[in-house]
Amino acid sequence: MDKERRAELVDRFERATELPLLVLALAIIPVLVIPLVTEVSDMISATFLVLDWTIWAVFAADLGVRTYLSERRLNYLVRHWYDVLIVVLPFLRPLRVLRSARALRLARLGPFLARSAVNLRDLLQGRGLQYVLLLAVLAVFGAAGLTYRMERDQGGTINDIGTALWWAVSTVTTVGYGDAFPVTAEGKGVAVFLMLVGIALFSWLTANIAAFLVEFGGEKGRTVTLGDIMDKLESLEAEVRALRHGTS
Repeated sequence: MDKERRAELVDRFERATELPLLVLALAIIPVLVIPLVTEVSDMISATFLVLDWTIWAVFAADLGVRTYLSERRLNYLVRHWYDVLIVVLPFLRPLRVLRSARALRLARLGPFLARSAVNLRDLLQGRGLQYVLLLAVLAVFGAAGLTYRMERDQGGTINDIGTALWWAVSTVTTVGYGDAFPVTAEGKGVAVFLMLVGIALFSWLTANIAAFLVEFGGEKGRTVTLGDIMDKLESLEAEVRALRHGTS
């Protein structure tokens, strides 16, 4: 297998598994953390153990396939050290390299967090989402600070910065619990601004997630156009017609 073919296969495989592995990397975090912070029943502990090893098996298979497809396998393993640790760390328990199961769980969190951070970074940078999220965070904190200054000692429910931050987050996410709300005209103006920011933010995120899910072919990170989607629909329609002719 030539170099270009290997690189193409690795790229296609990583694009196909990027989102599922990101979901699994995030899902393993509560599986590892919950037994550390609270007592769980034997049944829940057994369920966590099954989930733990199932997710481990998926990551082990993924690393094995990607390493096999890579031309320079040792360099690939060094670059993806967090994936190597995800696969290796569970086997340290019987070797007693770490003193306790608690220490092992904490150690295993690191590679999963590193992998999640790398995947999220690539996903955000590939679509410019980091700038949108940064602006949204700045808008939330700025709105919280302004509202606190406007609402303090005005007879309302927002009289400290913590409540102001809680109100700003619940407003920008369009949840609006109603336990905190502005009573001044200025505060209500900031609330309207935050609502518009929230609608725009989640519309943008939804559109990009949809584009990510329908992304196909071409180079990683390419922009999916309406023409791409129409071409894909036409190809699917042609396949359906061919199946109909084959069964008639």
